[in-house]
Amino acid sequence: MIASLENVSKVFTNPRTGKGLVALNDVSMDVGEGDFLCLIGPSGCGKSTTLNLLAGFELPTSGRVMFKGKEIAGPSPERGVVFQEFSLYPWMTVMQNVAFSVSKGRTKEEREALAMKQLELVGLSDFAHARPNELSGGMKQRVAIARALAMDADLLLMDEPFGSLDEQTRRKMDNEVLRLWEGQGKTVVFVTHSIEEALMLGTRILLMSASPGRIDREWRVDTPWPRDPTSPGMAALRKEISRGLQVCSCANGAPKTAFIEIQGADG
Repeated sequence: MIASLENVSKVFTNPRTGKGLVALNDVSMDVGEGDFLCLIGPSGCGKSTTLNLLAGFELPTSGRVMFKGKEIAGPSPERGVVFQEFSLYPWMTVMQNVAFSVSKGRTKEEREALAMKQLELVGLSDFAHARPNELSGGMKQRVAIARALAMDADLLLMDEPFGSLDEQTRRKMDNEVLRLWEGQGKTVVFVTHSIEEALMLGTRILLMSASPGRIDREWRVDTPWPRDPTSPGMAALRKEISRGLQVCSCANGAPKTAFIEIQGADG
């Protein structure tokens, strides 16, 4: 096990109203070394919050978030993040964007050599000196992936990284990430709204319930790659996950949202 959430709850407080939105409620989950773990669930169920806790961008209200046996207290280069937004520096070249993530204890030449290695892995070495505005959406996201890989992170956290891409490009990027995962030996936690994407990529799929977020079900997917989405086994699993997602999405026909009063808050 490389990372875990142990009985984690997360409350976001509105200081004006004194109310707190319960994003996660008593969530426990393990991330095994070498996993490609996909998180799915309805909008607002806490998928991105879970990822931000693992990244160290947020701290839990209660419970513990662990990485390699130690409690996470903040961001670390050991945990690389790829966002849905490309988040590239527009004034830097592709090479400079990737080299910026390489350890500062190296010379400029060493950082650029490592950056070029990652660009070769994602098929963008010919665009090393281009600016982000010269790239397509899929190419920009490959730069973002190369930047995360350049950190040499043991855990790669991906928050709907291809959600803004067209379907054809998205499928290409899914295959690219799968190839890199298999070749690099990284551990991946991947947030997605797409059951098909989770089925095509994941070794494990965790379904989160509507707010307040909880882990509702887990599936292990042992089918070898490349996977055939039309096979009877995959079709049956898609149907099962879809049914679970529908149940988790709402109660009595309306989304569930939990608010609590925060003692001692102003107002």
